[in-house]
Amino acid sequence: MASYANQLIFVDSADFDGTSDYMTRGAGLTGAADSKTGIFSCWTRIDGGDGTIRRFFNAANGVGGALKGFRVSLNATNNFIMTGLNAAGTVIFQQYSTTAYVAGATWRHLLASWSMTVTAHLYVTDVSDRTSLTFTDDTLDYTETEWAVGAVANGAEKWNGCLAELYFAPGQYLDFSVEANRRKFISASGKPANMGFDGSVPTGIAPLAYQHLNKGNAVADFAINRGTGGNFSITGTLDTGSSSPSD
Repeated sequence: MASYANQLIFVDSADFDGTSDYMTRGAGLTGAADSKTGIFSCWTRIDGGDGTIRRFFNAANGVGGALKGFRVSLNATNNFIMTGLNAAGTVIFQQYSTTAYVAGATWRHLLASWSMTVTAHLYVTDVSDRTSLTFTDDTLDYTETEWAVGAVANGAEKWNGCLAELYFAPGQYLDFSVEANRRKFISASGKPANMGFDGSVPTGIAPLAYQHLNKGNAVADFAINRGTGGNFSITGTLDTGSSSPSD
């Protein structure tokens, strides 16, 4: 395997218009298993919707269904929020950014990891920015039968903005209080790190979801999952973002 240590990658972004655009898996993530650990990483540009709930990665209760299970969002107070449930549907994990983030041209990197027997981390553009609401030593439900990017799977609560380098690895864990581990996702200069073709560079194991666009790729390729969990389908028409976190 080629070494990508300390390398940058030049990426494009996918622009979700907040009105009609989102992606659905149409099934569960292939190979998903319930566990107590996970990693999430994504670059975001918020274009609108301040003061409303905007979902950009979440599970649902069946194909085209309503919100259920693990989800990552901007809430109505403009904080990034991450919520995880157990198989009984009880919230056992919830953390959010202490800082509120509103629409603008700025790219922000959301990076989180959790081990329900140890601790959790939440960094926004390489700065720890975490408030914990719920943290219970229990197993997280990752085996819902639908997943969506840019909205709930039924099209509700759409994301208004751009996304790049979306990465989700349930069952894996890195301690992001260790700077070297953050550098596997975001460089010291605040740009995307090269995680390899299938996203396996940070941990040695490909994540279940890695939605990636090389600079110049067709934006529809954002639905192609470079990870192992299976491809998504696009509802609406994505546009290539007018900027990217590599700029």
